[in-house]
Amino acid sequence: MSLQVIIGDQFIFGIKAITKRKTFILEEADSKNLLNQLTLFMTEEKPFLDGDISLITLAGSLGVNPKALSFVINEHIHKNFNNYINDWRIEEVKKRLNDKEYNHYKMLTMAFDCGFNSKSTFNLAFKKATGLSPSEYRKL
Repeated sequence: MSLQVIIGDQFIFGIKAITKRKTFILEEADSKNLLNQLTLFMTEEKPFLDGDISLITLAGSLGVNPKALSFVINEHIHKNFNNYINDWRIEEVKKRLNDKEYNHYKMLTMAFDCGFNSKSTFNLAFKKATGLSPSEYRKL
């Protein structure tokens, strides 16, 4: 759709309508079911430990449409995909920091083992989630 203004034989200006991006919506029951399925999968399979995980690969593992998965994460958890995955990774790092079996591990080794691909992303995500740097948290 567009609008053109023509006076006499002279074209004055034109406006093209901007089509709004379509929003993917699930029924509430389907949405909650997918949220439960996602939470169970994340808890049992720990796909967040894979540094190469993407919305598409996670959706494929769950057998759902990536847009449906993104919708559920955005609407129910109020996070984008990357923040959602990083929160799971941070929780795993925190578990390991509290486990004596991992006392000899360097912080960066734990971060990479938990799916982070860079030190800066890990430090930012950790500080955002806990309010402390990883080394400050370890000292507690």
